[in-house]
Amino acid sequence: MPHQLTNDQKQWRIEFCRHSLKRFEEGQSRRVFDIITGDESWFYHYDPETKEQSKVWVSKTDPRPTKVHRNKSSGKRMVAVFFMKSSLIKAVPLETGETLNASWYINTCLPQVFKTVSERRPRSGLRGLILHDDNATPHRAWITNEFLTENHVESYPNPPYSPDLSPCDFFLFPKLKNQLRGIQFDDDNAMLTALEQAIDSLTKEDFQNCFEDWFIRMHKCIDAEGQYFEKIH
Repeated sequence: MPHQLTNDQKQWRIEFCRHSLKRFEEGQSRRVFDIITGDESWFYHYDPETKEQSKVWVSKTDPRPTKVHRNKSSGKRMVAVFFMKSSLIKAVPLETGETLNASWYINTCLPQVFKTVSERRPRSGLRGLILHDDNATPHRAWITNEFLTENHVESYPNPPYSPDLSPCDFFLFPKLKNQLRGIQFDDDNAMLTALEQAIDSLTKEDFQNCFEDWFIRMHKCIDAEGQYFEKIH
């Protein structure tokens, strides 16, 4: 990102937004509570603060603070995180030595996610569940589609090159990474513990507001004729 969107990609974004706004009644439909959205991202042992985060206030007479500039650590862990409008559902780390592929997605990741959903919804279980994720190869593989069909879960993919329309990208991952940024972790366990604490700090209102913002963003995308409507990092 940023990506130079083609006319077809812009149109795909517009159609996704129009269809979603109609289907989910501008976000007011009860079916919104059947949507589970998720994605994977890298979390680092050390992720340096942004320039904005590292600013400090000093008086004119105070000496400038000494800052040690460190690069992003090579130590990192891939974690998949899924949530619904009601709450976070599951965070699934990719174990060391495993590969993020369709096999991992349907044999390790989604079974844990679906088990938690079924526990949270004892009456309906997976019935009516709508899985919203992006167009990464593991998500769109034929064995993934087959797995979702067998579990009676609807696939609801995000338009390509559209982080501004992906709740994980515009809400969840920035919020979690901002809490971890600037902290040095000794190993995976320390980082994952801190990540779990960051996840636990999110409230029900955070998730509700995220979904409300999602439908507002759909309107903005349509108004922008499919073009990005905010700065993409």
